[in-house]
Amino acid sequence: MLLPTATRPFSAIPAKPLPVIFACMLKSTELRRLCHYVVNLRYFEMCILMVITMSSIALAAEDPVQANAPHNNVSQTDFIDTVVMIDLGLLLHPGSYFRDLWNILDFIVVSGALVAFACSGTKGKDINTIKSLRVLRVLRPLKTIKRLPKLKAVFDCVVNSLKNVLNILIVYILFMFIFAVIAVQLFKGKFFYCTDESKGLEKDCRGQFLDYDKDDVEAKPREWKKYEFHYDNVLWAFLTLFTVSTGEGWPVVLKHSVDATYEDQGPSPGFRMETSIFYVVYFVVFPFFFVNIFVALIIITFQEQGDKAMSECSLEKNERACIDFAINAKPLTRYMPQNKQSFQYKMWKFVVSPPFEYAIMTLIALNTVVLMMKFYGAPDLYESMLKYLNIVFTALFTLECILKIIAFGPLNYLKAAWNVFDFVTVLGSITDILVTEIKVRAVAINPSLPPVSLVPLL
Repeated sequence: MLLPTATRPFSAIPAKPLPVIFACMLKSTELRRLCHYVVNLRYFEMCILMVITMSSIALAAEDPVQANAPHNNVSQTDFIDTVVMIDLGLLLHPGSYFRDLWNILDFIVVSGALVAFACSGTKGKDINTIKSLRVLRVLRPLKTIKRLPKLKAVFDCVVNSLKNVLNILIVYILFMFIFAVIAVQLFKGKFFYCTDESKGLEKDCRGQFLDYDKDDVEAKPREWKKYEFHYDNVLWAFLTLFTVSTGEGWPVVLKHSVDATYEDQGPSPGFRMETSIFYVVYFVVFPFFFVNIFVALIIITFQEQGDKAMSECSLEKNERACIDFAINAKPLTRYMPQNKQSFQYKMWKFVVSPPFEYAIMTLIALNTVVLMMKFYGAPDLYESMLKYLNIVFTALFTLECILKIIAFGPLNYLKAAWNVFDFVTVLGSITDILVTEIKVRAVAINPSLPPVSLVPLL
């Protein structure tokens, strides 16, 4: 009795003669039906992802020193790909295993791991070369890209954007070459220094000098050296500018450039501050401009990939966007009292009116300005004025909370996250004012207490 097949169509066995190397796989029809049934089980893909995850963890836990350690063999979990290979067939018919590049990657990883595993118990120079195929197992985590559509979409986006990235990279190198040539003209031969900072010429950098380190004094030889990154030729200029563009250690290169004097002479602190303009322009062109171009290119390519995937749909892009918005949109609810003659309705109409909202926004802006007016060493009268202004703003915001609680009711008022934030802020401000006044009065009674630090809340 044959096992039932899944919904995916099963490729018929070709009737034409096939090479003997494939015949052993095609004769066993029952075996292929069994493999087809297993591959199309509901949780087969999930099991594959779990196996890949555990295999990657085991691979990371291997002992690189003791290759024959028992736990190093835990990661040999690649036998399951043979089931997929038997199901799809090898090469000769459409949909076969080797007609997909991702399957070829799986086959290379599996074959290398199995061959190395088979030779793990033997020794010899040639066998050690074969065992090196185990390095291919580091590609194993890439197998998850094929089985997760979102990861595959990101990978396809990166691959499809390589052509345009190559064009941008050429322009990037051309601009880098221009800046490298300019840097060579500006700084060639100027990045030398003597270990004795008091000597600025190579001919004077001779003998020994005393190096004072706290209480210790040590005699050291004078040496004429060159900084690790310099601009003596275009290749080193390329490397130095690339280091600057990464943002790591570039202040040191900037300092060396600013301190540079003349060719074959030592540095002088702040000798040419105007050379820093070169780095300002360089940062604007490369880390800011070109990096944003690369990011924009990836985003555009990703959007084009999404549009290409939806090209078979009869709807346009804007129509699909409207449908998605209508499906995912959540209706906004707003409380309103039912009785329009009641005091609560009149209060509600007042707190939701535009003039009230504008007045609150103005108070927030003024309160922010007042908080910005604090500075160290301010006169006592000035500090008192700011303190009373803070009390006035706190009272107004407290009044706002009370009016909204009356208008919406306590439960409806606390349903909104912003109302909860306003309420907590007002409570914190009131607490700060009360605690501050209590401490001020306590200090007035007992001057030995520590001074009060006023930190009003927003």
